[in-house]
Amino acid sequence: MKTSLFKLLIVPVLIISCSNNSELETLQAENLEFSETTIFKRNEEPNHDNTYYEEDLHIFYLENKIAKQHKTKEELLLKIEEGEEDLIEELEKLQRDIETNEKALKFLEVSPRVPSLPPPPVPCPKKITSCRLPLNSYNFILLNKDIKEFSVQIKTEEGEIISDNKELFPAENFEGLPAAQLDKKDFSGNVLLSITKFSPLHERVISYEINAIID
Repeated sequence: MKTSLFKLLIVPVLIISCSNNSELETLQAENLEFSETTIFKRNEEPNHDNTYYEEDLHIFYLENKIAKQHKTKEELLLKIEEGEEDLIEELEKLQRDIETNEKALKFLEVSPRVPSLPPPPVPCPKKITSCRLPLNSYNFILLNKDIKEFSVQIKTEEGEIISDNKELFPAENFEGLPAAQLDKKDFSGNVLLSITKFSPLHERVISYEINAIID
């Protein structure tokens, strides 16, 4: 009788103890996994294989934008030749926009380039206006040393924000130039890379958006 009573008392205690130990081990494993992931992200540094230089992205955007504008210009000219003269004002405005973008592109192209900067993205093929910037292996954007205010968003094509980052840090592999991290949140598919920067040289905020892809 005493033996049976002892078993009744001790067995639940052992079950609870084992259960608690199992939960503790699971919690420790989860904490360890989180810790390792955090350390990995913190130790990853911008380098030539995982970084875009922001001015190169701006050039990529302008080249694609100008290609689209020239295609639209051809379409407008054709319609005007067919008698739709009410489109002349729209054509003139488009031409002014093209000239403004071409000036901005030329300015960026002749800007002094540090030899150690990461390579620029592969440009879109001529007259192709639907190419996308690959982001799969790119985790950082490197900035001009004069840029003080910067933000980068990754959004879905429907406009849902996947990530939004305004934090800058010095990139050790690029002489301490400011850099921002691209947080893709394990998303896969077509996205929009939205960049906003304050340019001290132009004394204004500049914003642009690039069609990109994470696969």
